[in-house]
Amino acid sequence: MTSSINHQVPESKLRSINKGYSSVLAASIFCSFLGVNANAAEGETANLDNMVVTATRELKDAFDVPASVDKITQDTLEKAGTFQVNLSETLTRVPGLVINNRNNFAQDLQISIRGFGARSTSGVRGVRLIADGIPATMPDGSGQISHFSLSSAESIEVLRGPFSSLYGNSSGGVINIITEEPKKGNEIELNQVFGTDNTSRTGIKFNTGTEDFGWVLDMSHFETDGYRNHSEAKRDNVNSKMVFRPGKDTKISWLLNYVDMPEVQDPLGLTATQLAADRKQAGTGAVFRNARKSVEQTQTGLVIDHSFSPTTGLVFSPYIGERSIRQVLGSGVVIDLKNEYSGADVRLRHQTTLLSSPLLLNMGVTVGELDQARKGFATETAPANRIESNTAEQSDQYIQAEWLLSEKWAVLGGVRNSSIEIRSRDEFLSNGDGSGAKDYEELTSNLGLTYYINPNLNTYVSYGEGFETPTLLETAYRMVPGAPNFNPDLDAAKSKQYEVGIKARLGASQLNAALYSVDTENEIVVRASAGGVTAFQNAGATHREGFELGMQHSFSPKLNASAALNIITAEYKSSNASITSGNSLPSIPDQTLFTELVYKATDRLEAAGEYRHVGRLFANDDNTAQANSYNLVNLRLSYTQPLGSGWNLRTYGRIDNLLDKEYVGSVIVNQAAGQFYEPAAERQLLVGATLGYKWK
Repeated sequence: MTSSINHQVPESKLRSINKGYSSVLAASIFCSFLGVNANAAEGETANLDNMVVTATRELKDAFDVPASVDKITQDTLEKAGTFQVNLSETLTRVPGLVINNRNNFAQDLQISIRGFGARSTSGVRGVRLIADGIPATMPDGSGQISHFSLSSAESIEVLRGPFSSLYGNSSGGVINIITEEPKKGNEIELNQVFGTDNTSRTGIKFNTGTEDFGWVLDMSHFETDGYRNHSEAKRDNVNSKMVFRPGKDTKISWLLNYVDMPEVQDPLGLTATQLAADRKQAGTGAVFRNARKSVEQTQTGLVIDHSFSPTTGLVFSPYIGERSIRQVLGSGVVIDLKNEYSGADVRLRHQTTLLSSPLLLNMGVTVGELDQARKGFATETAPANRIESNTAEQSDQYIQAEWLLSEKWAVLGGVRNSSIEIRSRDEFLSNGDGSGAKDYEELTSNLGLTYYINPNLNTYVSYGEGFETPTLLETAYRMVPGAPNFNPDLDAAKSKQYEVGIKARLGASQLNAALYSVDTENEIVVRASAGGVTAFQNAGATHREGFELGMQHSFSPKLNASAALNIITAEYKSSNASITSGNSLPSIPDQTLFTELVYKATDRLEAAGEYRHVGRLFANDDNTAQANSYNLVNLRLSYTQPLGSGWNLRTYGRIDNLLDKEYVGSVIVNQAAGQFYEPAAERQLLVGATLGYKWK
């Protein structure tokens, strides 16, 4: 068996990649100019698949947004032929976005955008998550995605770059999932999927709608034995969206979702020796301690959209929820969290003119509160040795303006004032008082300028300031090992982002290319991680620079291709006791590439091949351990058969990792015992069917 790791890392490899940045960008821009001159038709307009709301908060053609934003449609999600359980199944096609499937449902996916969020050892950090206008990111910056319902998603939008920070704290990027709107009439879908490792998903989706009312209800049950030993999991999801239209100027959406993940086994990470001996085995202590995690969450919210006039409107989005987590670590330590959270956003939009040119204003206030009751136990049978009451409160004010100066020039800018308060009250004092508190205040601004060379080609420049506070979990320990103690030394990371890009419609092709640079002060990074407990520190200065390219091309009505490329350098620019300037930030692949070729044999039959390349992942700040790069080939096939009288059947199948490669899918950063590696699955098979019925 070939090992998927390497402890001797040549620095020359990364340096050689950097030299290609300028030439790649120049070549892309040059080719796009040639393509436009040769093929573009004047006055082409976007279809609905190109319309996005992320960044501008108003429905807008992604072509006109001075930022890198991609939209994954419902059609793409369905035809991908996956379990529709993890974002990693389909979002690998977005440049700049890295989603590492840990093959461990006791831990969330590792999600990073341009390197933001890569440090996360649990949950999602540094990336703003939104579901139907309701934040899935808490005021402290921690996020969870287990309640995202992909089977009823109308679209998923991914925003990268400077304008992400318009959403406030922890917005190195934004992932916005939008549930489908209820349709007129009645429809029911039954879905059943089976796959390798006794994996299955059963789902039912119901739709009913009239002029004044609509309802989409989606329920599913997922379970798997897991690829590795001790990785069994079950998950039940319910997602409900009701839409009321009490008048022509008012729309009210009531959103309710629920997720239950009982006793999900945690296989933990492996050392290099363990990985080489048996990549499917569980890590040290996983079986003996029965490492596992249970999660239950209920959340509800409203989105009230009212237009006072054709030029003025108001959107009010209150929400409330609770999330319970009980986790048994490989060390035997038990963590019990009860999270209650609530918040609201109220936004006024107004369209006017400035110097006889259209001006669209959005201004609003965002508030949020997270109340966390935390208990800790040395073992499952021991009395509590940690009792805390933690809170995080958010209060933001923002204004955003979009000004169309002329047919050639457009400006988008915004300012946001953010206040985050984190409090920890220690109620178990026999080992000392670990209480603490810290306030974070930040004023951030963003500005983008778009120049339209012609209706099918534009170029833009943008700048944005962002910040990221430590989360409640990240402030829980000063040292590992060590007693629980609030860490007041963690400062918020502050970043400045620059981006220049080009967007083109080249007849049968579309191209988006961007060159970006990010400078961050006080980057929050892992200090040490052991036994499921992690301590964090500020790393001083870091620098990221990279190139993104997204392309789609239609060779014919039957044959289409797409590609997504990201090349990035992410380095420390200052040193301390544990970090050396010039080293690469861990868990950020230096390059990723996704390509897909789709053949539509008929209106009913579709086949596709996918190729994915992911560069090496450093596992520690010393850059002495890494997971090697890997290449994957996937195949999929789907067939749709109308059955008459309102019935419809869609069958599909997939083969992931066709060549049966052994590779490491993700790493646990700075794991003190060297259990860095989370091996990915080898060849995986999937077959599924969806039976639908429509009636009036």
